[in-house]
Amino acid sequence: MPLWALLYVIGLIASAVFTIYISNNRSLIYIAAELSSGILASTFFMIYYHLIPYPATVITPLLMLGFILFQEVWVNRKLYDMLSLDNIPKEFHHLMLIILPLSTILFLAPFVWIVAQVFKHYFLYV
Repeated sequence: MPLWALLYVIGLIASAVFTIYISNNRSLIYIAAELSSGILASTFFMIYYHLIPYPATVITPLLMLGFILFQEVWVNRKLYDMLSLDNIPKEFHHLMLIILPLSTILFLAPFVWIVAQVFKHYFLYV
């Protein structure tokens, strides 16, 4: 696994831990689900770089991706309210409309690319 991928995986796990830290919900189920989401996201990298074998069917990665999306989009939906412009001076509000989406896209781009490559293995197997 290249260094950038290893650093990205560490970032994914750190993001899961940080999400638990800032969340008001600290039940054991939430903590386990958030850590599982980070670990499953990291598993896509391990599959792609052949550290663990590809699952026998495409259903396993589909369920992994479904769980990650459910956890990060639906369960953590109340965390999006924390992204507030209240503490940012008014003259920088227009910049935040560019910076926040751009940073999100740049953070998610490697993950989306790796997930696409894993699914390509199943659908375009050569």
